[in-house]
Amino acid sequence: MYRGILFDFDGTLACTMEDNLEAWKAVTKKYGIDVKPDDYFPFEGLPMNEVAARFFTVNGLTPPDVSELVALKDEWYLEHHRFSFYPGVEDLVDSLVQATVPLGIVTAGLRDRLERTVPGDFLAKFATVVTGDMTHRGKPYPDPYVAGANAMGLDPKECIVVENAPLGIQAAKSAQSYCIAVCTTLERGYLIGADDIVERFEDLRRVPVIRGMLLS
Repeated sequence: MYRGILFDFDGTLACTMEDNLEAWKAVTKKYGIDVKPDDYFPFEGLPMNEVAARFFTVNGLTPPDVSELVALKDEWYLEHHRFSFYPGVEDLVDSLVQATVPLGIVTAGLRDRLERTVPGDFLAKFATVVTGDMTHRGKPYPDPYVAGANAMGLDPKECIVVENAPLGIQAAKSAQSYCIAVCTTLERGYLIGADDIVERFEDLRRVPVIRGMLLS
């Protein structure tokens, strides 16, 4: 029934959420804003401009030029990040590639940052990479996952989505994909909209729909 897998990136494949948080904190502190994990992690997946604006509106402040703020945030991230994958990511991706399962990445992050921080040989294993600057509407709308599925020649109903955040889960389900959530950055209570929930990325191998792909 399922033919392809679409992965969110930040906080799903890569341990980048903490560095992204530090980048947001660095560029908003001069406005008197102290961004906490609960201000950011549950809303991960929103388009970057919306994330930036939200930090201000929830504090009763008028947002500055959010495009400039996003650029400053990514600049800080590029200078200070400590990139790494979650345990089991590269092994599972390699196993799925060997099983000829079409794979895609769907992220709210911008393409420039992704290409400058992620090893090119890893990105080359994915049939498509949909970034936040490629769709008019981002998560929680289905558009990014629909675009990812279509780029692989598949219907979103034929795809499994792996996510770590509520808005990404909402986007996946709106696209009518099967969604598995990983508790990498948030507790299970945030992720109850998913079809399945696992504690660690390494546990994905034991989820029946993925195990079936690896064995087919």
